[in-house]
Amino acid sequence: MEGLGGVATYSHVMMQGVEYERARKWMAEEANACIDGAASAGARRICVNDSHGSMHNIFADDLDPRAELVVGTAKPWSMGQGIDGGYDTCFFVGYHARAGHPKAVLDHTYASRAIYDCRLNGKSVGETALNTYLAGHFGATVSLVSGDDATCREGRALVPEVVTVKTKDATGRFSAKMQHPGRVREALREGAARAIELAPKLKPLALKGTNEIELVFLTSAMADMAELIPATRRSGPRAVSYASRDYLELYKAMLAMVRVAPAAVPPEQS
Repeated sequence: MEGLGGVATYSHVMMQGVEYERARKWMAEEANACIDGAASAGARRICVNDSHGSMHNIFADDLDPRAELVVGTAKPWSMGQGIDGGYDTCFFVGYHARAGHPKAVLDHTYASRAIYDCRLNGKSVGETALNTYLAGHFGATVSLVSGDDATCREGRALVPEVVTVKTKDATGRFSAKMQHPGRVREALREGAARAIELAPKLKPLALKGTNEIELVFLTSAMADMAELIPATRRSGPRAVSYASRDYLELYKAMLAMVRVAPAAVPPEQS
């Protein structure tokens, strides 16, 4: 949701925000633009996985009926739920840059109230990278990424040929120079059609061998909680790591750490 056209602040993306209802409308409209563009280029089966926050933002009757909708949490594959259903390619729509990016709208990685940094094999990564590798594990490519300028650069750094649709230019974490949402939808419709044409030429991006994910938390108490998960190791004062040859195991360990770490914050301070 953070990468949608028109979105720049917490009031857009939090359910209690005064502008949230308008932003959830933009979310459905951007999904519909992608569905329309993909279908026009020959896509036969489409699934939309609502992946923001508690993951029930899109009203089912607002979505183009040519697509199925996955809503709710917790899902085994989180933002990648459905990716194991035999799909050929993925679009990452409304995405945002990784935690700690120097200039990106609402940058974070999975949990802004818990995660200071996420490192895969020693390199800081965000949701674009983590979910691209998840798609690759199931034999699917990523052919479209949309979001602010920082997010589009993250996408191209990972998959140079990927179609990117820039929805805005970040001028700070809570500010951006916007395109009109209608123009964004036009660009998404055209970009989705190009992405479907591109998809057969791409190769899934899958990790090989043993890989390690490291989460650096906001507090040492959060790391204390994450370290309770079997097979993790304390890799720093506020950091916990997990290594595996199985990317699905690695991904689930990351999700588990993200879930348990906030339990370290007393309710009156959360």
